Amino acid sequence: MIYTVKVDVKEIENRIVECKVRNHVVRVDQPKEFGADDTAPTPPEMLAISLGSCVVSTIQFIAAQRNLDVGNIEVSVEGSIDFSRAMGVSDRERAGFGALKVGIRFDSGMASREKEDFIKTVFECGASIDNIRNATPVTCEILE
Repeated sequence: MIYTVKVDVKEIENRIVECKVRNHVVRVDQPKEFGADDTAPTPPEMLAISLGSCVVSTIQFIAAQRNLDVGNIEVSVEGSIDFSRAMGVSDRERAGFGALKVGIRFDSGMASREKEDFIKTVFECGASIDNIRNATPVTCEILE
């Protein structure tokens, strides 16, 4: 089953960006330290949000498929970015996260080993998880 995603993104004011997908609007901004208004998450924070929410959604989806009683799902995502490249200071480090650490907590009747196997399946099936863990080809074209 193919699910096509199309997002339209445009500059609103100062550094605020408006993103539209289906009938939803999400704003993205930058911190005040970067000359912005700090009204919304940054693009890298949105990536971490995408990863964390994908983990939760995929846990819910697979648990429902397997008729497993899973609840109180909590996920944390943490990582650091070296902005040296963006600031023109150094190009030694990558521009994005060096790594992301995902912490997962949920209630279930599963034993520890069963939880590990379950989460392994989650990380094999989640779309955003896959895009973040594996290089995704990205093309770019200038639209006239």
